[in-house]
Amino acid sequence: MPTKEIFHLNSDELTPFEERICHILSNCDDIDDSVSHYRNLQKKSKEIRNNDNLQYLNRMFSVLSNPDRMMIIEALSLKDMCSCEFEALLQKSQPAVSRDLKKLEKAQLIQGWKKGNFIHYSLIKSTFDRFREIFINWIDNFQNWFGQQPKN
Repeated sequence: MPTKEIFHLNSDELTPFEERICHILSNCDDIDDSVSHYRNLQKKSKEIRNNDNLQYLNRMFSVLSNPDRMMIIEALSLKDMCSCEFEALLQKSQPAVSRDLKKLEKAQLIQGWKKGNFIHYSLIKSTFDRFREIFINWIDNFQNWFGQQPKN
């Protein structure tokens, strides 16, 4: 088996961390030029980090990753509810429930309004529609699935 050339650039062009990563990459079967591959991965990383839709999905997944907030959303999918109902539903204190409600409001997943002495909440359909559209478009653009040949 021929040995691969690990670096095509002067080593002083790479930081010690980059050299280590390029060395690791050079051991992969499908990578002939580890430095070029590393540079391409860095460009891809920047593209991904700057993708507005992926940033949006990341924020939404972060909010939705909490089981209590998912319970709130599930309960609101059935009917509008008062903030005090969430205390009973979640078996949590009012301040703890308020923190979750504020995070859901900040993500524009729910909206609260005053009714009598209490705040009532409901889901914001347009946010869920946008989330679904962006999420489905993201998945529809996947090109590499286990057991299938990648599309190129």
